[in-house]
Amino acid sequence: PAAQPKETKPKAEPKKEAKKEVEKQAAKAEAAEEEEAPKPKPKNPLDLLPPSKMVLDDWKRLYSNTKTNFREVAIKGFWDMYDPEGYSLWFCDYKYNEENTVSFVTMNKVGGFLQRMDLARKYAFGKMLVIGANPPFKVKGLWLFRGQEIPQFVIDECYDMELYEWKKVDLSDAAQKERVNQMIEDCEPFEGEPLLDAKCFK
Repeated sequence: PAAQPKETKPKAEPKKEAKKEVEKQAAKAEAAEEEEAPKPKPKNPLDLLPPSKMVLDDWKRLYSNTKTNFREVAIKGFWDMYDPEGYSLWFCDYKYNEENTVSFVTMNKVGGFLQRMDLARKYAFGKMLVIGANPPFKVKGLWLFRGQEIPQFVIDECYDMELYEWKKVDLSDAAQKERVNQMIEDCEPFEGEPLLDAKCFK
């Protein structure tokens, strides 16, 4: 009997083959991308400043751990550590104090500001005071920043910054230096008024 012709398998359609090849190449590329080390984040400009003799974490630790003789221990320690070339001090005053008629709303406003400043924790220390026995309450602050200016990324990313007037502390003025001391230690009365609240950013 005559041999039956072998069944010939239908050839894969060229389109399907091409599609498979494209998918294969895409999968390869994806795998290669995953293997590549993640690109390092661009450095914060403050990390590129010349090294400072002031170690911010040492100051924050001293501030937190000093429970007695605050002025003799913490304030003296602050000025011993302070590096006027690597850091700068700033006073801030809330521009719209007349709106601060409800105590807890005012304190929440300050709390929100400090939360949003979290991005600067590595480069800053701050004290925020809510002042007054009766409304409207005044909000004033003192900030220590790395560098000679308020960091640009803080101005760009924390909208609260524009709600305050900022003034660089002139340390050659004894009165301004004493005001720094009083704000760090939550001195009361402050500028003749009681403190409703004092918050620290560290």
